Amino acid sequence: MYLHDITYDSFLLMRFDWQVNKAKPLLESLKPLRVIIQHLDTQARYYLYQSEEVVKQLSTANAEQTLYNALKLDDATETPVWDAYSDAEKAPDFCIVTDEERVIGFYDVSVPPSHRQKRGDGGEVPTDDIITRSLVTDFPEQVALNDTVSLLVSLSAEEITSHDLPIALTKGATVEIVIQSLRHFTVVGKSEGQLVISDEDETLPLQFKLNANTLGPGKIRVLAFHEGQALGEIKLSPLVVEQTTESTRTEHEQSLKQVTVEQPDLLLLILEHEHQSKPAVTFRLYAKDPLLGLDFNAYGPISLRMEPLQFFQDFFNDIENMALNAATERRLATKGAHLFETMFPKELQILLWELKDRIHSVKIQSDEPWIPWELCRLHGRDENGRIVESAFFCEAFAMTRWIPGIPRTPHFTFNKMALVVPTNSGLPDALNERDYLKSLAHEKRQIKLIKPQFIDVYEALASGEYDAWHFTGHGIFRAPDPNRSGIVLEDGKLTAEDLSGEIKNLGNTHHPLIFLNACQAGRGALSLTDIGGFAAQSLRAGAGAFIGAYWKIYDNAACKFAEAFYDRLLAGKPIGKAVQEARLEIKKSGDPTWLAYTVYAEPLAIIK
Repeated sequence: MYLHDITYDSFLLMRFDWQVNKAKPLLESLKPLRVIIQHLDTQARYYLYQSEEVVKQLSTANAEQTLYNALKLDDATETPVWDAYSDAEKAPDFCIVTDEERVIGFYDVSVPPSHRQKRGDGGEVPTDDIITRSLVTDFPEQVALNDTVSLLVSLSAEEITSHDLPIALTKGATVEIVIQSLRHFTVVGKSEGQLVISDEDETLPLQFKLNANTLGPGKIRVLAFHEGQALGEIKLSPLVVEQTTESTRTEHEQSLKQVTVEQPDLLLLILEHEHQSKPAVTFRLYAKDPLLGLDFNAYGPISLRMEPLQFFQDFFNDIENMALNAATERRLATKGAHLFETMFPKELQILLWELKDRIHSVKIQSDEPWIPWELCRLHGRDENGRIVESAFFCEAFAMTRWIPGIPRTPHFTFNKMALVVPTNSGLPDALNERDYLKSLAHEKRQIKLIKPQFIDVYEALASGEYDAWHFTGHGIFRAPDPNRSGIVLEDGKLTAEDLSGEIKNLGNTHHPLIFLNACQAGRGALSLTDIGGFAAQSLRAGAGAFIGAYWKIYDNAACKFAEAFYDRLLAGKPIGKAVQEARLEIKKSGDPTWLAYTVYAEPLAIIK
């Protein structure tokens, strides 16, 4: 059993430099089971406390003291940190639990195991035609360096206890499997295959070969799809050891989820990995139309020859610093064309050019956080052999993004929106945007203004009451750790890192649409080994969709984009189409704001 199977997620994550007058009211309001204090210097350190203990100590402290001083944090009181995929039996009695360096909870032997609620996808109830199965993997827990070993993947009728997501696929349905090595292994030969749902209790397994190339904890991802729709994933963390250690095998099971989402015309799965000791990306393409013959066909890899974070920071800075004149549109087109040429293999460039008039909706599933795929500009050759340009991806297609392994939401509700608009932003159109959103209220829809202060926003998020969130104001991107990026409130900022612990209740009842209409709020990067930033953190917290901007946006254009987007979404258009049309609505303003937005959602999801 893994440590994450017995991990508690009822905690409040606070930073060591918070003042007592900020932390104490939040603790008293939310009443989490535990408090985790994060201290950042050369590396992250954590301190785990009972809530009552912290409240008691803070009651006698000076209101302006920091938690570091009020709680007397030092090395002696530091709490050990363990990986979520560690053996639960070997874990200490008291520890912080992280998944890819991100705090997901704690373990305390004095507290009985919790029953954690899993997020569903809001799909239909399975019928008698549905067969229940689980995805099963068999792979050694330890692999000797330079050995090549088999990864077996199959479907099983065995009842699952530690993973309780439902399988809901009909007899004869196919399950496409894609293997991705993230660390210390190389896939040898094929990395994809197909399983078929049947009456058999156990299917014949697919066999994949992986070579262990580096000592240390490895990371392998098994991704499952049905007709282009993501079903789920299994993460494996085998240890690569010296040749003297014997290998042992272990099985992992992950239930697959019922597929009820209308699929887009094209799914572009982009997988990051190492190629010839350099970071690289490989593309897999799946088309809804079987006549196109695209069933996770592989293209690439494309090696990244410089640091992606720095490259795209400079890329966005160039756009932010563009003078608004007759040359602006041409400069943007040039950057988009260069991005298309740079990031796509030649074979895939030609294919996408040929398909541009046959596809309308596109979903990009990508586990890299840097690349603004929306800005790639299609171009190819005409019948005379001349190179001609078409449109940006986000202009040509109803396009959205998603992160592999995070459950998707097939539709939204829009009955209670939380609206956050700081009054001190100095943005004239922020008030116009606020008034427009307030006008959307009627007898079946509430628009509630949340006081734009940290505690009020935090409590509202943690309440889980809202199925939509909209913020209008200023945003800040912080590198190298994007989880320190924030939206600016009247008394400080709310960071992406704050979307953890109790605040993840925002997705318990609803899977809200979160729209941060602020500069740079949609930009992501790697936080240690994981994707960071508001988009990734929002989706992990249970959001069904996220919209934010890559770069600094113009006030008036941002306001008009929001109005155009909500008008179309509430009129029944799918979110991908609503965003596409809203972009074109503000394109005529002449500034780059129309290209700035990134959208994480199912492209064909609608409001119900």
